[in-house]
Amino acid sequence: MKRLVLVAILIVSLFGMVNLSASAQEAPKGTWSGTWPYVLPPDHNLNGWATGGLNDNLGSIFRSYVTLPFAFYHWADDKYEGLLAEKWGYTADNKAYEVTLKDAKWSDGKPVTSDDVVNTFAIGRIMGWSDWTYLSEVKKVDDKTTQFVFKGEASPLVERLILKDYVVDSQTYGELAKKAIDLVAAGKKSADQEWKDLSAEITGLKPETLIASGPYTYALSDVGQASMTLHWQPNSIYSGSVKFGEIKIWQGETEQSTPLVLSGEVVHSTDVYPPATIDQFKAQGINLVTIPRGYGPALLFNHSVAPWNIKEVRQAAALAINREQNAFLTGSGAVGTVYMSGLLDDNVPTLLSKDVIDKLDHYDFDIERAGKLMESVGFTKNADGKWADKDGKVVSAEYKFPAEFADFAGAAQDAIAQLNAFGFDITARSTPWQETAAAIRESNFELSVWSWASQSPFATRQFFGPVQRFNKGTLAEGQNGINFPMQFEWNGEQVDLNALINNASNSMDNAVRMERAGKVALILNDMMPFIPLNVEQSVEPVNTKLVTGLPAEGDAILKNPTGADHWIILYLLQGKLAPVS
Repeated sequence: MKRLVLVAILIVSLFGMVNLSASAQEAPKGTWSGTWPYVLPPDHNLNGWATGGLNDNLGSIFRSYVTLPFAFYHWADDKYEGLLAEKWGYTADNKAYEVTLKDAKWSDGKPVTSDDVVNTFAIGRIMGWSDWTYLSEVKKVDDKTTQFVFKGEASPLVERLILKDYVVDSQTYGELAKKAIDLVAAGKKSADQEWKDLSAEITGLKPETLIASGPYTYALSDVGQASMTLHWQPNSIYSGSVKFGEIKIWQGETEQSTPLVLSGEVVHSTDVYPPATIDQFKAQGINLVTIPRGYGPALLFNHSVAPWNIKEVRQAAALAINREQNAFLTGSGAVGTVYMSGLLDDNVPTLLSKDVIDKLDHYDFDIERAGKLMESVGFTKNADGKWADKDGKVVSAEYKFPAEFADFAGAAQDAIAQLNAFGFDITARSTPWQETAAAIRESNFELSVWSWASQSPFATRQFFGPVQRFNKGTLAEGQNGINFPMQFEWNGEQVDLNALINNASNSMDNAVRMERAGKVALILNDMMPFIPLNVEQSVEPVNTKLVTGLPAEGDAILKNPTGADHWIILYLLQGKLAPVS
């Protein structure tokens, strides 16, 4: 009996030591401070799927500190490094992909399991995740391992989609996930009302608590008008490595962050700053790190508004804009687009064959050629030097651009000036960025500006923006976006551009991927559904008076673009970045 009592005491003592060890872990000192245009109260919410939720409030950098993705991608090496995942890879027959989790916990102390992964992807299916274009099933193998079954071919594109998704907790979303699984089992599709109702229920959820897998979390009480704060939590696999006790996020865009950077109240910012402001940073000795931005501004046409539904008019507009000049006035080290293929110029040699590259029209600045194109479709210049149709109607439009985005505003205003010099009658309209984006989605514009391409090494994802991103089918029901028809005749054959884009990178064979991407590139180059004006660099202030541990100039990790693969994410999680003592 005494022996049993002693064993019981020993067990209690051991549990006490474990609890003492956990509670004794103190939050690290110091505050990391950044900027992001998070949604202000009372519209701010903690839902990982909703408008005004985690994606809007944290962006891809800050969200990675709260909700870990499976892995981080190194662009220079074409390799993944596990974050939430311990191991990952294709099955032997290439019919599926498997991910095994690390021994991770949620901030409430519960383990992160494959149930959370299955539930995350079940909800993602209802919410229209791109992953489900290529997946037929996501199933639990064991408590740590999840299998993703391919619909058709295996591909590194699907691998990236899977590994970059944020896994959410079943405590918050489990009941909704069960409804999603049951709905699919019942044979329901996205067009069915039950599917739409569940989607609305998912986005309507207002969690009272944010359960985090990353080393930081926050509550609605941490969100203010000027700033919000993420607090360290002890249960993440990265809680012991990060060197900051809290992350302060200043609200706003370039206008709001500029004085904060200059005053030393911001450690790091990804905002776009005009050249004069960059010079101010340099004069104050603020360190600048330049990395790819992975996108640039594009001139968007509303294809339901004449004459932008005429290919030759769009081609003429592309020829009438000097893109090098436009890039200079965009700022941020922007470079005029060369290949006009829908792909970032730096990636063209690796994503397209030489034969396709040689066929691409560069649309070099050529007013004479632009004029001949206008004349070929019945337009002539009137007495005022303006292009008009056969009925005398002048080519005119309103060009909406976001007031707060210095890069997009600069690109738009220069494009307007150059198009007017060519003979169009374009008027500028500056609106808040949220209104500009909403107007594009709702097709409430004639001309506008938003990003093209994306921060992805794969052609499919670069082609996505804006021709799919802001178009019928991808947008919510009733939203038509740029209204570019995705099924049409091209070079004597009927094409489905949606299907071609989705399939472009969907193969393990690089030669096949290049061939498929080449066809899409030639179509976009000819049809010119949008004008990719330039590609930006991200010139980012990092205050080395406040933080230490930056990568050396020329380090391979600086080939990673801003966004979900930003070097800051990995360096902060691993504790390489630390407060200056």
